[in-house]
Amino acid sequence: MTSTRPATVWVIDARQGILDAAVTALRGRGLGEVVSFADARRAILHARREIPDLLVLGLSENTVAPEELLVLRKQFQASAGIPVVLLYGPESVETVEELLPEIVDAVEIERIHEDLARRVRWALGRPNRSGSGPLPLDSPDGVSALETLEFLSRVIEASPNAIVAARRSGEIVLFNPSAVKVLGWSQEQALGMHVGKLYPPGGAERIMRLIRGDDHGGPGRIASLREVVVSTTGELIPVEISAALVHQGEEEIATVGIFTDLREQVAIEERLQEAVENLEQSQRQAVVVEVAGAAAHQLNQPLTSLLGYAEFLRRQVDEEDEMYRVAGKIYDDAKRISEIVRKIGRITKYRTRDYAGGRQIVDLDEASSAEEVEVTKTTELDRFERGEAE
Repeated sequence: MTSTRPATVWVIDARQGILDAAVTALRGRGLGEVVSFADARRAILHARREIPDLLVLGLSENTVAPEELLVLRKQFQASAGIPVVLLYGPESVETVEELLPEIVDAVEIERIHEDLARRVRWALGRPNRSGSGPLPLDSPDGVSALETLEFLSRVIEASPNAIVAARRSGEIVLFNPSAVKVLGWSQEQALGMHVGKLYPPGGAERIMRLIRGDDHGGPGRIASLREVVVSTTGELIPVEISAALVHQGEEEIATVGIFTDLREQVAIEERLQEAVENLEQSQRQAVVVEVAGAAAHQLNQPLTSLLGYAEFLRRQVDEEDEMYRVAGKIYDDAKRISEIVRKIGRITKYRTRDYAGGRQIVDLDEASSAEEVEVTKTTELDRFERGEAE
């Protein structure tokens, strides 16, 4: 009489709460022995003495990354065929998609108690334990095919990226919840709608030309491209798009596109650009203020002397004398220059105005402080203005 060895299921997850929930969901369900490991390295050491029949692996910060553990599993003939069921959260959907060829199924963490035991029972009963991924949809095992289709549907539904598929004729046949969130159409509205409505005029045709071209990962696919799509309200939405042709044999039957909403990223880029421009503005302002202060300081002394000597010259001649008028003109122009220099010395910000030849020059009235600076009358210039020059 031949006895059948009870199955052994290992559960590996560094999160104690998830580990306990998975073990509780599996024990007492007629699935055999359930062994838990919070430390993936301990599981690897234990595997030298015993190989489990199935591995339930959590996608979390384990001591060994899940993808590395899957590679280690394939390095030994005894463990290469162990079927793997992943436990994943909403943040790990993309990782699940990447690991699909290495696993037989995946269960969302929120559905551990509802789905895990059933999925493990199905995985343990699969006729093919090669670990090469889900059974094909044309498998004679109808239950396996149905389970695989259901799992893939859940992955698409849970994807944080918008996924849209359309027939060759352009009729949309798949529009996941993230596409609803990004583009605004409900699934009822979108299914059957022409895919061209998702793009600006001519956009869908241009995307098809790019898919068939060689410049963006093709032919037959677009690896990554920044594009614009149109929401139900007409808003132009920046996205990163990956797209591909779907074939049945040699025939093109559909296209599928995955859109990543870039509105938040673009807003961050715009704020960053604004910050850079503000920094450049501040740097220019600092330079202008420093140069203005230095120029005003250097000009004040010779200008004071010029005013003083002009006033002194004017006092040496009669008012009827032509030299008196010339000295007065020199004094008035020097006085005007003095006011300009004072404005330069009060510059506190960078402001410009148009000038001849399309150039920009500093606007002294706008750039200098609006508050008049009280000047203490102690300089040589002030003494000349009061008639106290020696």
